[in-house]
Amino acid sequence: MLKLKDINIADDGKKILFDYNTTSSSVKKYFNSDEAYYAKYGVSVSDVPKSILVIPFLSNVMPIAWFAGFDVEVPEIDEHFFNALKLVKEEFQKQFSDYSLKGNLIAKQLVKNNISDKNTAMLFSGGVDAYATYIRVYKKTPDLVTILGADIEIEDKSQWDAFTGFVENEKLLQGNQKQYIETNVRTFYTYQVELLLKDIGWWGKVQHGLSLIGVLAPLSYINGYSNIYIASSYTEQIDIAWGSTPQIDEKISWASIQVFHDGYELKRQDKVDLITKFSAGKDTNFKLRVCYSELRSEFNCSKCEKCYRTILGIILNGGNPNEYGFNVDENVYQKMFKLLNYGSASKGMQYFWWELMEKAKHSKSIYIFNDKLTENKQLERIKNGEIHEILERKINNPKRFTEKVKFILRNRFSNIYNLYKKIRYS
Repeated sequence: MLKLKDINIADDGKKILFDYNTTSSSVKKYFNSDEAYYAKYGVSVSDVPKSILVIPFLSNVMPIAWFAGFDVEVPEIDEHFFNALKLVKEEFQKQFSDYSLKGNLIAKQLVKNNISDKNTAMLFSGGVDAYATYIRVYKKTPDLVTILGADIEIEDKSQWDAFTGFVENEKLLQGNQKQYIETNVRTFYTYQVELLLKDIGWWGKVQHGLSLIGVLAPLSYINGYSNIYIASSYTEQIDIAWGSTPQIDEKISWASIQVFHDGYELKRQDKVDLITKFSAGKDTNFKLRVCYSELRSEFNCSKCEKCYRTILGIILNGGNPNEYGFNVDENVYQKMFKLLNYGSASKGMQYFWWELMEKAKHSKSIYIFNDKLTENKQLERIKNGEIHEILERKINNPKRFTEKVKFILRNRFSNIYNLYKKIRYS
């Protein structure tokens, strides 16, 4: 069992500290003894009931308990959230049908809470998914909530400052309130959690949906959010286990709030289409922040797989990628094909590039950097499915074992890796 003993408030009411312990070494191995889970907000949450304050903690701990098979005990919990967790667990069991999810939540008291205000918030990363959702709920003027510790490491002050500067100064977002949360959602547990899955990828496949939504709970109580939006990553056409789906996210609730998993019916290219059309209609350009590559020295690195597929999506809509936060020229196609011949691939990645292939076949407005004849020849390679074939070969020759070994070695020798990160962020 893991037992939550108390919840403490620090830093002028802005930081929630969770005091918990485990009863056996078989459970203790999953948690970082030097770094207990916490969540820190830009406003005081000292007046929030403990039955709400506990939600960020449970949103991150309960999936570990389900997959590892241990119970979690808390003094009190919001009744809506207690029931929601049961439904979320059932959805994970459907996704991971070859696993046996155990572990239960034991609460000494269930508390009825209510948020009567009708304010709206959305999780905002600045990427394609987030901007597509922002455009769809634009008239609701949602508060934009960004979380440090999710996609950007807490120690990476340079990237965080660049991101918050972008959010604060982007003209399109001036009418929206911004909220920032710091939480160690990806470092309070050990690498043993990753090994609960047959393939590594705990954050994406299991944790991130419930984690990101749940950490908003104290803020929702303070700011009266009854509606919370999270942008979809995939569509129903991509049949993979994933930690954020309509079936999971929209079952999450506390104090009668409602969560919306937005854009699930849209392919990624549909979202790029929506963004470029909105930009043209508003006669304004805005930067898309899609890249978190370690090689990034500018707003986006403009040379990783995620950057390239976003760049191509914009080109196929007749847009100039350099007006959306990228830095490329007519050599982009040659560099793109070179990159895609290296590294690993997944079915999800292959699907995204299939969308681009189909878009290329029917696009009537293509942006030309310099030489129409040369660039159209490169586009013919995309239309003819060359990228699809490249990714198919890589999927049929996976390097999952090698990737898992690298992951284990990096964590077994974490002191060396942490020293590298410290030097990098200094």
